[in-house]
Order: sequence, then structure tokens, then C-alpha cells
Amino acid sequence: MLSTRLFWQVFALFVVAASAFVLAGAWICGLPPIGSPVGEWTSWGWRCALMFAVITVAGFRVARRVVRRVAVPLDNMTLAAERLATADVPLELPVDSQAYPERLVTSFRAMSQRVTARITELEQWRESLDQNNQQLAIVLEAMVEGVIVVDAQERILLANMAAIRLLDLTPQGLTGRRLWEVVRLPKVQELVKQALIGGEQQRIEIEVPRTQSTLAAVMSRLPGEPSSGAVIVLHDVTDLRRLENLRREFVSNVSHELKTPLAAISAYAETLLDGALEDAEINRGFVSRIGEQADRLHTLILELLELGRMESDEHAFDLVAIEIGAVLRECVDEHQDVAKSKSLRLEADASAEAVWGLADLESLRTIADNLLDNAINYTPAGGRISVRWRREGDWIVFDVEDTGVGIVKENQTRIFERFFRVDRARSREVGGTGLGLSIVKHLCQVFGGQVKVTSQLGKGSTFTVRLRAAEPVANR
Repeated sequence: MLSTRLFWQVFALFVVAASAFVLAGAWICGLPPIGSPVGEWTSWGWRCALMFAVITVAGFRVARRVVRRVAVPLDNMTLAAERLATADVPLELPVDSQAYPERLVTSFRAMSQRVTARITELEQWRESLDQNNQQLAIVLEAMVEGVIVVDAQERILLANMAAIRLLDLTPQGLTGRRLWEVVRLPKVQELVKQALIGGEQQRIEIEVPRTQSTLAAVMSRLPGEPSSGAVIVLHDVTDLRRLENLRREFVSNVSHELKTPLAAISAYAETLLDGALEDAEINRGFVSRIGEQADRLHTLILELLELGRMESDEHAFDLVAIEIGAVLRECVDEHQDVAKSKSLRLEADASAEAVWGLADLESLRTIADNLLDNAINYTPAGGRISVRWRREGDWIVFDVEDTGVGIVKENQTRIFERFFRVDRARSREVGGTGLGLSIVKHLCQVFGGQVKVTSQLGKGSTFTVRLRAAEPVANR
């Protein structure tokens, strides 16, 4: 330490200086003459030794006093400065301030207070920064949109779970890797490069083959010259694009379905105007066909309006406990005449127990009527159509089974789409609109149930409806 080194330096300097002074004095005063008695030389030696002893003791005391007044305060100041440097802040010097100059004490105290205030401020900033980082992390993880941040070298700095899910990435070891190593989408890589160079914000849509999804990507350059990186925000627009395609397809189908009967009506009317009015037998047939096409057009428009109201929640449903079997028997009875006219055997399961389900009465009739109409229209003469119902736990299940033409497997998932027809020519022949099964599916979903189909081509189809069970009215 400084105090130890200074002690020995002062001590040595004092002893050397004092000894030199004594020797010089002895030389000036004179040594004993040569040839003097031994006793005189001995006495002179003892006096010199005594003087050296006194000088040594005095040097020790002087050195210790100097160390106490100078070196020890300096050592203490050094320790205080070291503590200050390590943020172990002393507000005062660790010894009596009287050992220091007043200006030094005042300056040190002011410096210590300023450092303490700055450290406190930095700690508050750090706590605030940690809190903000935690909040940012929570927000990023809660976002539906994916977020990826890269630096100027295209190394990934941050990627939230949404981005990992949307791009089907492995979360481990993403940070620090190059973007092109983990995101093998050339469009993304090219736009990131353009953003880093200084291009404007870019918006693109990308297809992710592994997830069969469509993503809208927005690339933004981070501020700074040169740029410190870029941000990529990803939105899943798969459902949106699918709905847009469905909308376009729906508009196209509606236009076609409306155009067909209108074109027929127009053609018959033109034929009548061209002279067929004079032939009573011909014009009667044409007028009858115009009426049929008008009825078809009217039915189509009504079903479109009904489906639109149901999907927009404008339709009010009165969900009550209904004896399902009774409603199904009534619907079967109402379709018997049509079935017999086509040589079909239509029957309800007379042995089935009474079951109660939660539904709207008119909507339940619509479901049953559409399924029975569908079965009658697509079952050849001599076929059979049967209706069965039962309870399965918390569900009421009823089946409409036919021995009709059947449906190929690839079309079974699409028959509930609006205007989808397995056989368009046959559908027009029987007057179908292509909306009946769509209405059935939507009503089942409104009731908290579902409808599905099992079918074999050439052997027939079975439509199964599941509705929530309810307690009988008499027991409620």
C-alpha cells in the first residue's frame, strides 16, 4: 500500500540526510589526531553511534507522522474511490474529514452524491426498461400476427410464437441465425434485402407450402443510417382468401342460377310473340313452362333470402323441446303422395321410441323436408326411403336413408356448399336450386348440432342429423 511504501521512503531519506549531516559536522569539527589513545577513538565512536541511534529513532517518528498525515488519507481516498467505481457508494470519506483539505472533502462529498443520484436514476431506468421488455414480450406472444426482427446482417433478433407457427419453424436456436437459413421463401428474402438497402415499406402475399396457408407480409426498415435492421409482420389471410373465393364462386353461381330460368322464360316468351300465340295447344304448353321457370326462380330467390337471413342472425329461432319422432312422421306423411307417384316406398320407423330434442319447430320441418325432397329426387323408381330416430347420450340422432344413385367420395365433403350439385342435369330436371343441403347444414349448426352423409355410388346415401337432447315437456 501507499502508506507502507511512503513510510520506508521517508524513513530512509531522513536517516541518510541526518547521517550525512552528522558526518559532515564531525569532519568539520575534526577527528581525533592520528596516534591518539585508543580510548579517545573509542569515546568518539560511541558518540557517533549514539547520534545514529537518535537519528534512527527520530527518522522513525518523522516517517510515521508523515504517513499518518499524508499516506493514510491517500490510501483511504483510494479505497473510497474504488468503492465508488464499483457502485458501493460512500457518501463520506471513511476517516475523520479533518485529515483532508476542506475543498477536497467538499468536492468528494458532492461527487459521491452526484454519482449516487446517477446510479439511482440508472437503476430506475433499468427497472423501467426491464418492465417494458416484459410487457413487450407479453404483447408479442399474445399477438395473432407474426413478428420477426432481423439486424443489418439479416440475423434473427426476435421471432414471436405466432411467426414460428405461421412459418412452421422450429423455435429452438432461431435467435442469431440468418433469415435465409430458416425461412426458405425467396420473396421474403428478397424484400428484406430491399428493406435493408433503403426501400419503402413493402406488402406482399406469400404461400407457405408446408402449412398450405397464405400470409400477408409487411416489411419495414428500422430507422438509422445505415439501417440497423428490418421488421417483418405476418398476417394469416388463408381464411380471408378462401372466403373471397367462395364469394366470387357464390356470385358466379347465383348469376348462373338466376340466368337459367330467366333465359328459359325469355325464350318461351319470344316464341309466343313470334306466332305461337295463335296455336292454343302450343301456347298452353309454353305458358305452363314459363310458370314452372317462374316458380323455380321464385323458390330460388326465397331460399337465398332465407339463407341470407339465417347467416346474418336476423332470423329469430325459438328453440324449445320438441318430440322429434312426431315431427318426422308428419313430414313423411306429407311426402307420401310424391313418393308413390315415383314408385318409391317411403317409411318411418314406427317402433322408434319418443325422443325429445332442442330445436325450432319450423326449422326442424325445413331440415326434414329438404332431406326427404333430396332423397325422393335422387332415388330411382322402385327404391326405398326410410327415416329412423334414436337417442345417443346427450344427442338425438335421426337418419334419412335412401337406395338412390349415391355420391362419389370426393364430392361428399362438398354437397353442403351452396349451389354445388353432383349431377347438374338431373338437378335441373327435378327443379332443385342447390341450396337445400346448405340450409340443412346451417340450421343444424344454429341448433348446436351437425349433419353428415355416408354414401356409396349406385347403392344409396344416408344423411345423419344430430341435435341436442331435451327433457320431455311433461317432466319439466
